[in-house]
Amino acid sequence: MPNLVSVKGPHARNDNNFIRIQWNMGNSCNYECEYCPPQLHDGSKPWLSKDQYIDAINRFSSYYNGIGKRVDYELIGGEVTVIPGFEDIIRAISEYNTSSTVYTNASRTVNWWSKAKHYMNAVVLTFHPLSQEKQHFINVINEIKEHVFIDINIAGVGGQVLDLGNYVEELRNLFLNCEHNDYNHVSICVKTMYKKLLGRHSKQQTYWDYTEQEKEVLERPGIKQQEVRRESNVEDDFPAPDPNAFMTEFLYDDGSIEYVQGHQIIDKGLNTFRGLRCHLGFESLNIDASGEIYSSWCGAKNFGNISNETWELPETKTVCPFDFCNNISDISITKTL
Repeated sequence: MPNLVSVKGPHARNDNNFIRIQWNMGNSCNYECEYCPPQLHDGSKPWLSKDQYIDAINRFSSYYNGIGKRVDYELIGGEVTVIPGFEDIIRAISEYNTSSTVYTNASRTVNWWSKAKHYMNAVVLTFHPLSQEKQHFINVINEIKEHVFIDINIAGVGGQVLDLGNYVEELRNLFLNCEHNDYNHVSICVKTMYKKLLGRHSKQQTYWDYTEQEKEVLERPGIKQQEVRRESNVEDDFPAPDPNAFMTEFLYDDGSIEYVQGHQIIDKGLNTFRGLRCHLGFESLNIDASGEIYSSWCGAKNFGNISNETWELPETKTVCPFDFCNNISDISITKTL
């Protein structure tokens, strides 16, 4: 069996002058989903003030722009769109050579989205079947789809997975003839729900015992497989997009390469990198709900708090000490021998 040589996510392969800052801005949420531990939504890590967020954005963005790097902020929570003054926070990001991706349950009103959509580059929308109405989710997508790039996750609630698989196609059809989001590029998937065991654990368990039919839905790729394109000499017949551009690359010592979509890496058991050198802190930084700056969510290195005057950047790669890498963002960080 071949040995793993390197792992490279789509960000690392496509843009070397890029740093991703994934920021957990607090753990308050307007939902209490049963599969989500209280520590992730109970408000025990309250929001900072709007000015504190903006001050940190100014410091990060100015520094990285100054050394020729573009910053991509990934804003997560909790439900970050309910932060008081969140529109001003994303407006501050948009004023730099930076971009923002907002992870959200899309619960704010359509009127709110009609204003906020002008200050964000992308959203990752998660539909929670036990808490949300399908039609509101559709209305939000229709409001923003010509302004921001969209990925969609659907929580795979046991007993509803087959119906949710049909909902995927209903959502996908919203992007037919959409100019900003290509129908063939939007990732929409029903996600396997795992028990969220906070901390370092050596095994993973699904939240529900899925049937074989449900597992088939959960294993479907998020990007729809395209039909074979017709041959044509028409000048405006654009080539089909490269599906590998959105996947993580696994290179093995026999020269073979496997490209896997992010949500499938854990399902396939490919998230084992012990002994590889992880480029955490060079391609990404993470800020937790208390304002602590880490190289990644595994917490291997800490660089201080955003309230400090200065913080350090890593100088060496970190050998992965863990059996499993359970965060999709951490998984996509480059790893080499």
